[in-house]
Amino acid sequence: MVVEEAVWTWERSLPLKYVLVSEEWDGELIVWARCAEVDGLFVESAPRRERVTLVGCAPTGRLLKAAVRARHLCGEPVDLGALGLIVDFPVPGADPDGDPYDAYNDDHWELLSPVLVDCGPSSIDTSLFDLVIEGEVDGPVWRRGEPADAKWRLFNGAGGGRLGECRRVEGLYGKRPFPASPPMRLIGCEPGERLLRRLVNPPGDGDPVTLLAVDRTGRVMRHQEHMPLQVVASRPSALGGALVDLWLAKGPAVRPVPTVRQVWDAWFEGPPTEPGAWSAFASEGRAEWATFTAARQDAGRALPGPVRHLDGRHVTDVPGLMCAIGEAVAGPGGHYPQCWLTLRGCPCGGDLPPAPFTLVWHDAEVAQRALAAVSVDTAGEVPYVDDVLQLLARVGTSVELR
Repeated sequence: MVVEEAVWTWERSLPLKYVLVSEEWDGELIVWARCAEVDGLFVESAPRRERVTLVGCAPTGRLLKAAVRARHLCGEPVDLGALGLIVDFPVPGADPDGDPYDAYNDDHWELLSPVLVDCGPSSIDTSLFDLVIEGEVDGPVWRRGEPADAKWRLFNGAGGGRLGECRRVEGLYGKRPFPASPPMRLIGCEPGERLLRRLVNPPGDGDPVTLLAVDRTGRVMRHQEHMPLQVVASRPSALGGALVDLWLAKGPAVRPVPTVRQVWDAWFEGPPTEPGAWSAFASEGRAEWATFTAARQDAGRALPGPVRHLDGRHVTDVPGLMCAIGEAVAGPGGHYPQCWLTLRGCPCGGDLPPAPFTLVWHDAEVAQRALAAVSVDTAGEVPYVDDVLQLLARVGTSVELR
């Protein structure tokens, strides 16, 4: 059974909102529990910003523009948008005459929401830069020591085009504590047989499970994977009906923030049927809305006919554009399945739509004004809306701006 396509129910008057499942090695689906509610799923993310220094950096494109701008601004932070970093290094003891792919490893890192806070001539070569960057560092779980004889390559975000290289990055491979995973409470649970046995004889470690969030019809709308089912306490639930409340030692490592809960509540009532429902939310909520559309099994099925109409009245940010174009192509709650990393230099060139169509973009000047200062292309020269128009033209979509 495909979990995302299942319809989940229970014989109770309470609405079912969450299901805990796991899959055995042979494909058998284990249903651990059905639950009415979860406390602790929406958590304010703890700040994890760090400072690293790109030593001996030879930047290109928009990273070079940012470095030059930082020099002129004399210490005023410069927003960098997104940065990716690949560290290539030789494998110790590899056979020099063997497959060259076996002779090297690479670590992939991302600097999320990076800000350039200092820029100057490099301490190792004055023709290069030392760039001091603050951002959220995301990379390998197991942080080994800094590799020797490595090549450090910079990219326009994960999967984007090249932005230069550097000699090394100070502060990248230092020891970092794992981010804490706060506890979580499952409210009004109907345990499955396996969970009942575990409650009687709990193991030391929790089984990895997936938390499915279902809508009022029982269809999966989102899921959180690799959550340890380590029960530290259980009590009869105040909801009655032989249900129990379970306290878990840890919840999912990555959780939605409280400000997007209204988006979850809206989607619990089922996929939207009226256009423009996403426009009521701020940028963070719109990004969450776009995530919901991408998770739908049928969200990318295009509407019939050769012409689509995009309502641009509320396209005031990038997530809003994603929501609006998805709705134009596939209806309310729809998703336009496109590789938007192409805008950052992904070499795929963009995904062709199932059939060519014309996109009539109404009130296009709203997005053009709101996103005039946004640019994500590798060179840092093309405004975001123009970049989107170029991509649509490249994949065969005609656009009429109105």
